[in-house]
Amino acid sequence: MTAKSGLINLVKGTALMTTTTGYVVVVVLLLLAALLRTYDLANLPQGFSEDEIVNIRLVDNVRQGDIFVFFPGEDGGREGAYHVFTAFVTSFVGEGTIGFRIASVWLSLISIAIIYTLGNHLFNPSVAALAAGLVTVNMNSILLARAVSSDAAVLFLVSAIMLALARSLPVYRRTRGVSSNIVSFAALGALLGIGVYLHPSSLFIVLGAMACIAHLLYIGVLFRERRSYIGFAILLMLIICMPYLISSINLPQFSGLFRILSHYNDDLPRSIADGLLSIFANGDADPRHNLPGRPLVDAFSGLLMIVGIITCVLRKHRPRFMLLLIMFALALPAALVVENSPNFARMSVILPQLALFFGIGFYSVIRAPIFVDVIFRRLAVAGVLLLFSINLIWTWTDLFGDWRDNEAVVPLFNGELGQIAHYLDTVGGDTPVVFCNSSWATNEPETELGNSNKTLLMMNRSQFAFSEVDCSQSLLLKNGGARQLVVFFDGAALDDLHPYLQEWLSHGRPVMGKIPRDAIIELETAQLLADRAGAFMTTAPLSYAPEVADLEPISPPIRFGGNLTFLGYEPEIDREILPGENADVITYWRVEGAFLRDIILKHHILADPVTPIGIRDVISVNPLMLQERDVFIQVTPVRLLNTTLPGNYIVSVGAYRQSDQERLPALKEDLPHGDRIFLYEIEVLPLTAADEAGA
Repeated sequence: MTAKSGLINLVKGTALMTTTTGYVVVVVLLLLAALLRTYDLANLPQGFSEDEIVNIRLVDNVRQGDIFVFFPGEDGGREGAYHVFTAFVTSFVGEGTIGFRIASVWLSLISIAIIYTLGNHLFNPSVAALAAGLVTVNMNSILLARAVSSDAAVLFLVSAIMLALARSLPVYRRTRGVSSNIVSFAALGALLGIGVYLHPSSLFIVLGAMACIAHLLYIGVLFRERRSYIGFAILLMLIICMPYLISSINLPQFSGLFRILSHYNDDLPRSIADGLLSIFANGDADPRHNLPGRPLVDAFSGLLMIVGIITCVLRKHRPRFMLLLIMFALALPAALVVENSPNFARMSVILPQLALFFGIGFYSVIRAPIFVDVIFRRLAVAGVLLLFSINLIWTWTDLFGDWRDNEAVVPLFNGELGQIAHYLDTVGGDTPVVFCNSSWATNEPETELGNSNKTLLMMNRSQFAFSEVDCSQSLLLKNGGARQLVVFFDGAALDDLHPYLQEWLSHGRPVMGKIPRDAIIELETAQLLADRAGAFMTTAPLSYAPEVADLEPISPPIRFGGNLTFLGYEPEIDREILPGENADVITYWRVEGAFLRDIILKHHILADPVTPIGIRDVISVNPLMLQERDVFIQVTPVRLLNTTLPGNYIVSVGAYRQSDQERLPALKEDLPHGDRIFLYEIEVLPLTAADEAGA
């Protein structure tokens, strides 16, 4: 068939585009859609929003075997099917910003293919290509494809159900019975049943499907064979939905219906009006879903959509047009009656219908008498190609320019953590990395992930070695002070460091690049550490415990059991303390081999060898991540009792296992020699009248 023969008179019901040409066009559109959805997927957006992080944690729960109909949460329940699907995908492709997003990308691309197939089945390749093209360059569709959210599955769900309806039901009002495909009805029932586990909007989609079936029954085009098949599809849907229905009865507060009804309030008319207006005018102001101020579609496309809706209403006696109208009308509340309307994330439930309306609108306009002339028809085709090109350029510049650089986007997606994650991805595993994470030793379960764990979620390396330290009280020097990166997730954390640790970090230099200022410090202190350890041999004398030896001064280092060596202590500190104040004990430790998992350092201030007046047992470095030749500096404030009497007191240190409280022996010539060492004396000063008044 020649190109000229493809331009057939539309009044006869044939298309501008041949089927073969349509396949070529949709392949090009799918390639373009893949480019728009995967280009710089790892870094656009730079990180994950808090809602996405919740979904990622639920994906992790699924991988651990915790699968529920509803995952309860502070913001209501969440259906679990999307998380199950994402868990399955990430088990093959890995995690990180690419791994967690790729499931949504695939759903988006499949949706475009389905929309084309649906448009071609109901109408013709021209309408199908126009609809697929609009979704391809639609910014909301692209942002959803890059989101770890069940909202990304709605576009697939509604388009797949509409296609199943179109293939199962006599939408062309045939006057004679035809053989039915049981597979189509099985797919319809399965999609309707599975859909309720994906998103609360599916309840409106199911309602729309039932209304379409009721309409065909009413106009009398369903023959007995198809009615039995429809009964089979509904039965299959009910069987699949049964756990959902039971869970909704038992846990109504988490059900999709409850969450939908909770949005019906006094502002319902305004919510609907704002939602409708956002399609063509002011748009969604939430940067997570849209570039603020950008409408869902451009004004000219919106005008063609209105023409398409009017065309469908005028041809409502034809089932294929009525199918589209019913699915649009009954899905509309799911898009408009939402919290903080307009919400483009929920608009995907009507996006396939709007896209088809756009195609029908253009197709109807081009049927005007003026377009019978080939020249005018070619001008119209050129116009729609120009419109597509303008939308493509508009979306590209908004997405990869204005939206990426929008100052509101970075905090909403934890963009600074994403920048750190991207930098760590690029430097690889050649340089040791130390995370400053003050909550690593917290035993209580985290209701929210800390910054270090959020950063790890955003990394695309399957294996990434790092160490964790509470940098406010400790500094880890990897491999004896060799080159390393120290990562601060909080900008204020660097200022909160102990001055002694700040002095050590001053020998490093901040890493420059597209990361937050002073977030990563490159530190190399091998020579400085060697000089400091050597000085301890003469400036920091110590002794074994009096029960095993006289308090004769000896020089560090002192080995302990468990592959732990005491390198020395900082002698130049304030040793005059008032009662109730903190006495800082600054010690240096080195790992000599396989390290104990539950080691704790003990710091005691003693009135005599057995009577403590101040105790602090703590380790500020994660022992699980320590390796041979690692050195860590421990700054431990030990609080004195308020009733401490003036006098001289001695500082003692040691270590023990937390699991069984077994103390590690201090070694002398590889033999146990007590379980603690004595460092130096401090002097507790008497309280003056001013001190007592201040206390």
